[in-house]
Amino acid sequence: MKSAPVGVRQATLADVPALVLLEQQCFSTDRLTARRFKHYVTSQQAVLLVVTSAPPSMLVGYALLLLRRGTQLTRLYSIAVSPEARGSGVAARLITALEEQALQRGKPFMRLEVSIDNKGAIALYDRLGFSPFGMYEDYYGDHSDALRMQKRLTSDIKIRQDIYPWYQQTTPFTCGPASLMMALKQLRKSTEMNQRMELDIWRVATTIYMTSGHGGCHPIGLGLAAIHQGFNARVLISHALPLFVDGVRSAHKKAVIAHVEEDFYRQAQDKSMPVDIGAWHLDDIDHALTANRAVLCLISTYAFDKKKAPHWVVITGADSLCFYLHDPDADTHNKMEFQHIPIAKEDFLRLATYGSKKISALVIIDAKPF
Repeated sequence: MKSAPVGVRQATLADVPALVLLEQQCFSTDRLTARRFKHYVTSQQAVLLVVTSAPPSMLVGYALLLLRRGTQLTRLYSIAVSPEARGSGVAARLITALEEQALQRGKPFMRLEVSIDNKGAIALYDRLGFSPFGMYEDYYGDHSDALRMQKRLTSDIKIRQDIYPWYQQTTPFTCGPASLMMALKQLRKSTEMNQRMELDIWRVATTIYMTSGHGGCHPIGLGLAAIHQGFNARVLISHALPLFVDGVRSAHKKAVIAHVEEDFYRQAQDKSMPVDIGAWHLDDIDHALTANRAVLCLISTYAFDKKKAPHWVVITGADSLCFYLHDPDADTHNKMEFQHIPIAKEDFLRLATYGSKKISALVIIDAKPF
């Protein structure tokens, strides 16, 4: 006999033992532990909802939503319904409630992964308006593949269905090369993305120093690296050179960075690579994407991790409300949260500035001459 579900509510710490029991009933692998449930109950970056049955008020379902700081993205991380409550609409009620929670927090995108073998769940997500946009092979503990699905909660604008190449940087200082490789792969499918190419690009584009440790990549340096790979580039930067001397304290390091930047500019002139100095606009990105060009953007990571570090990403698309970006500096266990990240256009310029000088830069890449 099925249990009649009652209201959806926020989970509490008192629910943790029942949540663990439900997890054990529903899953044989990839189970959440009591420690993780306690974390999500109290986390500001998660919403954990439960459904209980009519008296004796047994917990019969839960759904967990993760929120991506600094973006409009959420992820339906896990959902479970007890065997006796299946078929009574519990899953749909939980997902609908999470959609409301996401919208209240200004997050109009929801993503999820589901085993390709779980036909019932896929049919449910399809009925609720989720669309497939990718696949992860060997994703679960039982080695099954995961279908990636997404839903836009506030409009009927079509979600990008094409697959933009993604690459995870292999060092802490190669976000620029990783982003450039994704861009080159998008423009020319025969491009191979590997660590050798990643480090080759870094050696061409590095400023030697960037804040501390190994240097990051300069926008002109990345443009030159694209030319070295047989492409064409145009660079848009907001300030006159040097850009990054304020990121280091040592007079020696400042001198080295200034020398490197000056040499980058000389090389750009020698190769007739356009370098536009002055404020750029969001229309520059839209026009480049419309022309099927690839766009790299320098951002500050403050919106993501509060660290105010300079960081390179590649812009994968745009619509009337958002730009979408691939971030190469991914958490190994949550790579999907770093792909096609939606950023509201009204928030993008704030994200795309770095340091007290509010430096901003774009590198536009094309297989054809500008």
